[in-house]
Amino acid sequence: MAHISKFAVPAVVLATSGALLAGCGSGSTSTQSTSLLSKVKSTHQLVFAISPFAPQDFQNSKQQWTGYDVNILRGFAKSLGAKLVFDHLSFAASITAVSQKRADVTIDIYETKARAKVLSFSRPMLNYNDAIVVNSQHPAITTDSVSALKGKTIGVVTGSAEVAEAVALEKQTPSDVKYYPNISDCFQALSTGRIDATIQPSTDPAWSKAQNPALHIKILGAVPQSVAPPVQGLRGYYAVPKGQYSASFLKKLNAYLLKIQKNGTEQKILDKYGLTSPVFLQGIASAPNSYTP
Repeated sequence: MAHISKFAVPAVVLATSGALLAGCGSGSTSTQSTSLLSKVKSTHQLVFAISPFAPQDFQNSKQQWTGYDVNILRGFAKSLGAKLVFDHLSFAASITAVSQKRADVTIDIYETKARAKVLSFSRPMLNYNDAIVVNSQHPAITTDSVSALKGKTIGVVTGSAEVAEAVALEKQTPSDVKYYPNISDCFQALSTGRIDATIQPSTDPAWSKAQNPALHIKILGAVPQSVAPPVQGLRGYYAVPKGQYSASFLKKLNAYLLKIQKNGTEQKILDKYGLTSPVFLQGIASAPNSYTP
């Protein structure tokens, strides 16, 4: 998902500086463990700092967590003899919780320089493409260009990588960036005309519209190339606490991800959530295990 915050937003700034963030979740403290892998194997629990980003991670009508991240990480946890445990947090707080070892792994997110200071990343697991989404009935923007966004109000999720794109647009052409805690709130604000556009991973608008046909949203086009990151930066990666503590765990996770990428298991998981196009896994199995922005 894929998911750096504007310097004025405190959550990620605090995370990258190592400061505590109040109100974080119930993930168990693991600072006394010799390694993340030994901690997971001894407790038989993999603590997943989860945030609602459908179809990656969301709660169904029975309030059960599902989504392709959940399916992938549940399978990985099982391979370690562990159970996937959910620590429900806001997106920004989830990054802080993992960086401080109060949770074990994040949802799949973009790798950025700021995050790489406090997190270690897995091999890539999915290709994303960020898109400009507008109101389908009364679009305030009709072309996916920098000039068209001049003076417009753009909504993004606090702590997400799309913040950097919106801020870059704000610098190129005067506009107003508004922050929301999740994608659903962004789409509701757009549907009701409170913002002019939102920048989100392309997997999300189609899924959200299918789940809620009353939403008045549509993809206008791709984020302008002048602010979009390179293709490697548009891939999803799982993140764990920074450093040697997570090294053996990452080795296991990378091996598992590569296995399901090559044997077709990951594509079967994606198919369940409508991601049937081969573009989402194109080049993933042949990609290196690490990427530095």
